[in-house]
Amino acid sequence: MVTITIINLKGGVGKSVTACNLAAELAAAGKSVLVVDLDKQANTTKFFRGLDYDRASVADLLTGDRFASAVLIETGLPGVGLLPANMRLLKANRQVLLDTTEPQQTRLRDQLAQISADWDVALLDCPPDLDMGSINALCAADWAIVPVDCDEWATDGLREILDQMERIRMYHNPRLRLMGVLVTKYQRTRYARRAVEELAEMKLPVFRSVIRQCTAVKEAKYLHKPLRKYKPNSTAGQDYECLGREVMDRLEG
Repeated sequence: MVTITIINLKGGVGKSVTACNLAAELAAAGKSVLVVDLDKQANTTKFFRGLDYDRASVADLLTGDRFASAVLIETGLPGVGLLPANMRLLKANRQVLLDTTEPQQTRLRDQLAQISADWDVALLDCPPDLDMGSINALCAADWAIVPVDCDEWATDGLREILDQMERIRMYHNPRLRLMGVLVTKYQRTRYARRAVEELAEMKLPVFRSVIRQCTAVKEAKYLHKPLRKYKPNSTAGQDYECLGREVMDRLEG
């Protein structure tokens, strides 16, 4: 199983939208995809209609109270499974920080190892902060995708993520690599132009695929449908299809 974490310290950049739509694209290409929601806001879980406070969640994986196989649920999307989140992640993060009897950073990696033979790809949707969920995601990942939206603060937090990735590589996960920065919510504005210029100056790998601003994204989210099912010919639908092909090329290259 190849594990990809989707991470940015900023909220609202399209992490969950990217996780859901990339999962659909990879599944359509024949991959079995496990989506792991590590954000207490649980937007990805809500998208797949999996939010239930009485159900076991990723919080139970981090605290060691459940195994991944007992937390896994279906999404209704063929080839896509989900390890759901809920607000109990807030308490779980504190509990992991206080519990030094077991390694804190590699709990998710150990849990995913138990079911890795059942899935081709895991997509880890991270919260907009470096809590224990994000740290565990980076320790478990082979690749990282960093969505960046095109506003005047587009690259805020990007250097902090790169610094954290370097520390994770040094101490916990030497195989972690940046697959690329993904430009999202793109419009032809001076802010977008400046954001692209800043990324070029940082000499980071940037996906050729650019996710354009599109009302179909909000509509599809409201209907709990990936764009390839709702409006595949919309601009963002086409863009996520291109991203899926680009990621597939990386995985099979």
